[in-house]
Amino acid sequence: MKKEGSNFAFIDNQNIYQGVRELGWYLDWRKFRRYLLEKYEVEKAYLFLGYLPENDKLYN
Repeated sequence: MKKEGSNFAFIDNQNIYQGVRELGWYLDWRKFRRYLLEKYEVEKAYLFLGYLPENDKLYN
């Protein structure tokens, strides 16, 4: 059977953080990643963080 394509997840950390915090939950990132793979066949997931001045070297 021929594979049709790949699924990728682009995750905005700020939205995840706020939603989880408002619900009073804790997010297990490893389980979340496994969920994305099993439920949606996500092969690669990218987590986007906002700019953090203390990590300035990462942006250059």
